[in-house]
Amino acid sequence: MELLSLIEARYSCRNFADRPVERALVRKICAAAAQAPSACNSQPWKMHALFGEKKAALARAVAGLGLNGHAADAAAVIAVEETPAKYLSRFDGAVRPNAWAEIDIGILAAHIVLLAEESGLQSCILGYAADPAAVQDILQTTNPVPLFIALGYAEEGTPMPKKNRKSLAEVFAEEE
Repeated sequence: MELLSLIEARYSCRNFADRPVERALVRKICAAAAQAPSACNSQPWKMHALFGEKKAALARAVAGLGLNGHAADAAAVIAVEETPAKYLSRFDGAVRPNAWAEIDIGILAAHIVLLAEESGLQSCILGYAADPAAVQDILQTTNPVPLFIALGYAEEGTPMPKKNRKSLAEVFAEEE
């Protein structure tokens, strides 16, 4: 599938089928996504692919306030741990108010969800954890874990929701 077609087809799935996802496929997606660009090539991330009981525990830790309940139904969840950036990008972030690691993790997430779409999987990016300490305990890290991506196959017959996007005029300007 061409990139534009992937972008147009991809949506946030919240209705996953009870169907396993092959671990090798998730590993392949993560290996390719690891090639995503990052500030000063710092790659300030570690991807944790969770399945089975560990995925279930993580799904409980991210669900709350009526959010992210569908993570429990996903076949896998990729938790993205924020790791220390290289000195140059940390220095630049201290001099100028830029959150390079968070931007880089967003770029990584875009790569993951498009690769998942290309592989026939649906995804949903989750940016909230009801219990961040439990997440860190599950992943055995003290680093922040700002992002999660639920992966799986959509339930049969689930229609693709209509995308409600701002007009091009609202998000793009051409200037000389």
